[in-house]
Amino acid sequence: MAKYVEREDFFEIIDILTLAYEEWDAPAKAFEKGYERTPFTILCSTVLSFRTKDEETLKAAQRLFEKAKTPREMIRLSEEEIAETIYPVGFYRKKAASLIEISRELLENFDEEVPKSYDELISIRGIGPKTAAIVLENAFAEEIVAVDTHVHRILNTLGCVNSKTPIETMKRLSENLPPEKRRGLNRILVAFGQSICKPRGAKCGICPVYQYCRAKNGEKSDE
Repeated sequence: MAKYVEREDFFEIIDILTLAYEEWDAPAKAFEKGYERTPFTILCSTVLSFRTKDEETLKAAQRLFEKAKTPREMIRLSEEEIAETIYPVGFYRKKAASLIEISRELLENFDEEVPKSYDELISIRGIGPKTAAIVLENAFAEEIVAVDTHVHRILNTLGCVNSKTPIETMKRLSENLPPEKRRGLNRILVAFGQSICKPRGAKCGICPVYQYCRAKNGEKSDE
């Protein structure tokens, strides 16, 4: 942990944000009810989400899942049809190719099932550490810290970690957070980042954890 945030304070921040979560109107929360959630659809929507706003990701996912909800159905679509369906998500052609590649590997090597192992997930071309962690947390309720750009930015802003990359943040949290504090952390922090702690125009006046925030005083970690 960063030296200027006490471990107990970090735990308190998580508890406060967990309670406040229900009050936020955040785009990310729409994913919880926006489509039929299975390990495969969660995996696909995660692939679609990178470098794309949640509103666009959800719309693209809904269109895609009207055509294919399983690996077998996905490979029956052409790469071009998938690309047209998910447009305008970022890198839509590359993501279309990844969805087909992932679906084929699930069919050939995993009996059409999304694996529950981190090592197995990242062995699949097109699935990186962040995607694997998000899938394990959201599809299988694993007590793992899924760190994306929102989580990385917010935890550094608050002073909970002092890290340069999401992967480094994930490593530090995995080492320092007990299992009961890991579950749902990505979901909570993403919603917090979209509704309160925005990259631009942060609503510090209504932030439930402002008293703990080191960024408010321009403090830097000396770690």
